[in-house]
Amino acid sequence: MEKVIDYDWIEINDPQSSRSFYANIKSGECSWERPVNAKIKEKDENGDEWWELFDNNHGLPYYYNLKTRKTEWKRPENVTIIPLIAIQNTTLAVSMQMRLQKNGNQVNNEPMEPSPSFDQNQQRPNLVRIDNTSAESANAAMIGRTQGISSPVVNNAMADKMNPTHPMNRIDTEPPTLPDDLKDNINQFQIEGFAHQYFMEHRAGIFRRKVPLEKLLVWSKDAIKAPLMVLNKELQKESPKCFRLIQRIMGDRSPIGQSEDIQSLLEKGIMNGQLRDEIYIQLCKQLTKNPNPNSLILGWQLMAVIVISFPPSKNFESYLIQFIRQYFEKEVTNHPSADPNQKQILFTIIAHCHKKLLRICQTGPKGKVPTINEIERGKEAPFKPSVFGETLQDIMLVQEQKVPQLKIPVIMDFLAKAVLDLNGCHTEGIFRVPGDVDMVTELRCRIDQDQYNLGNIKDPNVPASLLKFWLRDLADPLIPAANYQDCIDVGAREGQEGATEDAWKIVKILPETNRRVVNYMINFLRIIADQRNQPITKMTLANLAMVFAPNFLRCPSDNLTTIFDNTKFEQAFLRILILNGSDLEDPNGPIPQE
Repeated sequence: MEKVIDYDWIEINDPQSSRSFYANIKSGECSWERPVNAKIKEKDENGDEWWELFDNNHGLPYYYNLKTRKTEWKRPENVTIIPLIAIQNTTLAVSMQMRLQKNGNQVNNEPMEPSPSFDQNQQRPNLVRIDNTSAESANAAMIGRTQGISSPVVNNAMADKMNPTHPMNRIDTEPPTLPDDLKDNINQFQIEGFAHQYFMEHRAGIFRRKVPLEKLLVWSKDAIKAPLMVLNKELQKESPKCFRLIQRIMGDRSPIGQSEDIQSLLEKGIMNGQLRDEIYIQLCKQLTKNPNPNSLILGWQLMAVIVISFPPSKNFESYLIQFIRQYFEKEVTNHPSADPNQKQILFTIIAHCHKKLLRICQTGPKGKVPTINEIERGKEAPFKPSVFGETLQDIMLVQEQKVPQLKIPVIMDFLAKAVLDLNGCHTEGIFRVPGDVDMVTELRCRIDQDQYNLGNIKDPNVPASLLKFWLRDLADPLIPAANYQDCIDVGAREGQEGATEDAWKIVKILPETNRRVVNYMINFLRIIADQRNQPITKMTLANLAMVFAPNFLRCPSDNLTTIFDNTKFEQAFLRILILNGSDLEDPNGPIPQE
């Protein structure tokens, strides 16, 4: 029978510093000093007690045994259970005030909750001392107690005071933290928590005993007969086919797979959304405890192509991100068969995959199956950065080594001038009519190989389509999100006095490369929008602004109403810029044709 709690404060021993601290299980307040006139549960010298914590990813409590340092999803019976969820909530209520990025993306050094979803590469939250005599501290505790992590209050002053680096919280020793060995097995519980809902049950042997997850999700030379995850009946037969393709691509099954096999696998994932998580988890399985480093390299090359083709589901996203983050340290660092060169290759590919996974989780899947050339390019990308899907700063960093005198991206200059050279100013529907898909893909692959030539391309819609795609595919928007609302406010004042000056003031404070690109593109669009061209192109100033506004500005909100309402102001902002020239003369800018 569970023991009744008749105390408010508990004494907890920090496993790393061996120093005791005190926590209020109701308010979540923590203190290094023993509270006065309070009911306190002394620490159990035998350590035979359980902590109740909360996993926010799954919305479930879990239990940590202080003595055995094991965690359980099921609530133990006939033991002492100390509820520490309130402490989590108070700490998180402060740390979550810093969570300002879109879609809840983590920022550097952001504290994470101590749960089965804990990321070993993130820092543990610091349990800070709170001065109980401070009205501000009491208010902060009330925020954490009443609103928890679901409704963080933006209170920067209070967040600063509760930060462990603040003078009132500074101490001589390390703050309390969970044990290291708990961190080591927490990832396994995240897998199990996900598996309870989404994994198929596998049985083996004459007694048909259930296969444990730790054995199921490791490399295997044998085929699988059933999907690893729960799938619709009509898709279950596709799962073993996907696994055979993965084994061939990684060299674990004959004949060795080629790019055509990768294309077949990608087609299954792009055309059948439910298969995407299955493909990802199958690949994770074959990358776990794989004895062959060459197979690992081929497997991570496959991952590099998949993460630019389609994302995992939202349910599986956090697990996959964590798998990639932790992989090198867990699987590669001490791999018995991998030499230093192979480890460096793996490190480069894994870092690339992590970056591209975060990107595609925001942008969504490709609309078509990649070509063989795109697949080959995807495998090379970790070692030869692309000019597509990167930040302007990264593009210019690579370009400086080849063309240091050019202060704008070569690709933009090449494509814009290609549109003019192919008589785009006298082509009906330029930038509205799409170019041939295969030709656009071919030109993209050619540019990624540093071959800046049009070949046999005669249609200006091909470089026009690729120019739009390059702008839209930049890792960060051309006009940063920090300046977005200012642009919307100016767009709302279109036609009013001072709107033009305010629009160019925004451009002038952009990062230097962004400013140059904006000016170049505005000069270029002014050429296309010339009134002498409009009777032929049918592309008015309003039409061009409608087409290019999404390539200049990206609404940081996920609210569809906000996105829709802001569209007209985005277009108005771009019309103001096109109508009123630029703020600098770029010698590399396109020259109007005679």
